Formats: sequence, C-alpha cells, structure tokens
Amino acid sequence: VATSEPGTCLPTERELCAKLGVGRSTLREAIRSLTFMGVVRPRQGSGTYVTSPEDQAVEKMIALGLTFQRAKVQDIIEARRVLEVEVARLAAERYTESDRSKLETIMSAMSASGVQPAEASHCDLQYHVSLARASHNVVLVHLINGMRALLEIWMNRAVNRVPVIVDIVREHNSILEAVLKRDAEQASVRMSLHLTNAAERLFSVVGKEQLMADYLSLLLGGSNES
Repeated sequence: VATSEPGTCLPTERELCAKLGVGRSTLREAIRSLTFMGVVRPRQGSGTYVTSPEDQAVEKMIALGLTFQRAKVQDIIEARRVLEVEVARLAAERYTESDRSKLETIMSAMSASGVQPAEASHCDLQYHVSLARASHNVVLVHLINGMRALLEIWMNRAVNRVPVIVDIVREHNSILEAVLKRDAEQASVRMSLHLTNAAERLFSVVGKEQLMADYLSLLLGGSNES
C-alpha cells in the first residue's frame, strides 16, 4: 500500500496473503484498520483501492488512539469544549472572506434542511470543521475532527428532530454572527453555550461514563446507522 499510487486497486485477498505470508484473518483485520484510517477504500464488487493523500484521515488515527486509551464520552466532550471555544476565538480573529463564504453557505444549507435530519447532521459536521479551518491552525482541525469522528455515531442520533435542528441552527448562527463581527470574546462565549447544549443532546443517547473502546467495532466499521 505504501508504494502504490492513489487509485490503484490492491491485489486479491489470496494474492496478498501469499505475497505477505499472512493468513486471511490477519489480512482482513489489517484492511479494516487501513480503511478506518482512510488509507484504502473498498468498493462493492470492484475491489479495494488506495486513496489519494487528501482523502487520508489523520483524525481517524487520532480517534483510534483515543479509543485505545479507554477515553470516556465525557472525556471527549470536555476536551472538545476546550478546543472549540478557542477555535471560535481564533476564527473571529483570523477568518478570510473565503471562510466567511463557506460558513454562510453551510448555514444556508442547514437552515434549508428542514425535516431531513441526515442532511442537518452533515451540515452540523461541516460547520464545525469549517470554523476550525477558519482558525487557520491545522493541528486544531485534526484534533477536532478526530474527536468528532468518535462521537459521530451518536451525534447522528441526537440531531434527529426538527425542534433540535432549529435550536442548532439558531446557536450556529449566533456564533457565526460574533465571528463575522470579529468579536472573539463573544464568539467563544456563544460556542461554550452551544457545546453545553450539544453535550446534553448527546447524553440523551449515550451515557457520560460510556467507554469509547466498547464501540471499537462500530468505529472500525464506520457505522453511522441510527
């Protein structure tokens, strides 16, 4: 995989086992891990392909590391709050016109998502990622994405009703308003409030003390099912 060009289809399972000198169960576990990290991507009925560098998810490696450290849901929530409050502050100070346009487009789409929870959840993710990018700190982007990947299974379940979506849209727009005014202090305060509310929504579907490691199979499988 390391020497394969992006888009290359990997050899068959039998060929790889013979070439690497490993059994099928070992190979399958390796492929699952590489898929989770974004290094390869299976295509139904076609094979397993090497991804392009921009598709590789550093944050998934962070998520896997946190999982093996037996992090609790509460731990992830607390760390996310620390990082995202600072992200809002930095975004207010550093955002560009390109960042503004991206964030406004996302919020327009989220407002229009109406009774489509899956679309609203996707916009929710894109909003937080784009706000992190507006901080122009690549480390923060990867860390926030890594924690978000761990929580995504339950976040999709928490953003599942129209009143909840309406509340999230209002909170997002409030933060964005402060960011675009370059009011760093107010942006951080509003983000803190939003994350408090988001935590309560999340805790409605998963307990605070739940170990992320208990859901390793779901994480490796990339399940986002409700």
